[in-house]
Amino acid sequence: MKLELYNYLTAYGTVVETQFRLNNPHKYVKWTEENFDYVRYNPRKDINRWGLSLTSLDGGTNGIPDLDSLYEYNIDHGTKYTERDFVTPTKAYNYPQLEELLAPIQKHLFRSHILRINSGGFFPPHRDYRGMNFDSFRIIIPLQGCNPPALTFIVDDKIINWEHGGLYFVDTAKMHYLFNVNAFKSSYMIVFNVDLNKDTIEFVTKNLSAK
Repeated sequence: MKLELYNYLTAYGTVVETQFRLNNPHKYVKWTEENFDYVRYNPRKDINRWGLSLTSLDGGTNGIPDLDSLYEYNIDHGTKYTERDFVTPTKAYNYPQLEELLAPIQKHLFRSHILRINSGGFFPPHRDYRGMNFDSFRIIIPLQGCNPPALTFIVDDKIINWEHGGLYFVDTAKMHYLFNVNAFKSSYMIVFNVDLNKDTIEFVTKNLSAK
């Protein structure tokens, strides 16, 4: 049943733009930089990637453990955290326009964050799902510097050109990777993990971009 729901989304494409917009995303980026500290994303790896939690265990933004590798953190600390444990909105989420935009599905969000990819930062080729474990999907809002030549984001062998501030479903079951080779410009994007259910599917499919 869950895979069938996921297929409703992918029927519209691999990267699906909606009508939703976060207006002036540069302003939001500036606000986060002025009011919060970005922390190392997966600090176990020396890669120039940083994050700011939008949901966490307790509403905090220190990134522990939600920006760490949960698999390795659980082994080290004897815990059993999953991505679905990180559901409390942080103060970085409490940005009026962002809250309004996501209000219809806010209760379905978990382990979500802003990614800042600095020069040399990358994510290697990977898939976010294995086997038949389809119980969520990814929404991405590119905020700043997310197109070539600053950032190259490739899904299923295709380079993606984003409209900054747009809200997109991305089929991350497909092979995807990204890298920033710009020496002077950081790239910012929001990655939401969203529970896969009828309400969240309709949030995307009933609000597709007319482009």
